[in-house]
Amino acid sequence: MTLFWRIWFAVSLVNVLVLAIFLGLAGLQFASINAALVGERLVVIASRTVAPFAASVRLGLPLSEVRNAPALLERARRTDEDIVALYVFDDAGQIVHSTAGATPAAISPDAAAARRAARGAAWYRETPEGFIGGVDVTAADGSSNGGILVVYPGRGNLTQVRSMIAELLEGALVEWFPVWAVLCCCAMALRGRFGTFRPSTRSTATSSAAHGAGAPAANGRRRPRACLCWASSARQRQAIAQRGGP
Repeated sequence: MTLFWRIWFAVSLVNVLVLAIFLGLAGLQFASINAALVGERLVVIASRTVAPFAASVRLGLPLSEVRNAPALLERARRTDEDIVALYVFDDAGQIVHSTAGATPAAISPDAAAARRAARGAAWYRETPEGFIGGVDVTAADGSSNGGILVVYPGRGNLTQVRSMIAELLEGALVEWFPVWAVLCCCAMALRGRFGTFRPSTRSTATSSAAHGAGAPAANGRRRPRACLCWASSARQRQAIAQRGGP
C-alpha cells in the first residue's frame, strides 16, 4: 500500500501542476484578447471624434483654432466613463485641446512611437499605465495635421483577467474535488480490506528455527538437532579412521 500512496500523491501533484499551467495560459490568452478589444474600441471612439476636426482642417483652419473642440471631446468622453482623457494634438505631437484637468505639453513617447509605426493608419497600444489609441487628422491632400488620442486605464483589464482566472479555478475545483474525494475513499476502503502484509508469529518462529539450527541457545546449550548432527559426524570420522581410510 505504500507504493499505492506514492503513486497517488504523484498523480495528484501532476494534476495540480497541469491545472496551474492551464490557468496561466488561459489568463494570458484572455488578457491578450481583451487588450485587443479595448484597443479597437479606442480606435472607434477616436474615429468618430475626428470627423469635425478633419472638416475644419480641410477648410484651412489649424486644429488649435477649432472653437467647439472641448465640447466635441467631452461628448466623446461621455460615451465611456472609464476614459481617462482625450487629446487633440498637432503634427509635431503638441497637445492643443484636452479633456483632462492637468494637460501635458505633448503626447507620450509610447503614443508617438505607435503613431509613427502606423504610418497614417489607426493605431493602439498597451502601456504600463493603460491603453492608448488614436487616429490622424488628414487634410485634403492626404497629409497629416495631427490626430486624436484616447487614453484608457488598464486596471479594468487586470480586474477582468483576475475574475476569469477565479471562475476557471472555481469550476475546476468543483469538478475535480468530488472525483478526488471518491478515489480517496476507495483507496481507504481497499486498505482496510486487504491491510498491510505481516508475517504470522508461527511462520516467523519456524523460519528462525530453520535458519538458526546449531546456534547456541540462551542457556549456553546447543539445540538437540545440532547435537545429533555433530555426534553422527563424529562416529563417521571414527569409523573411517578404524578402516584406515583417509
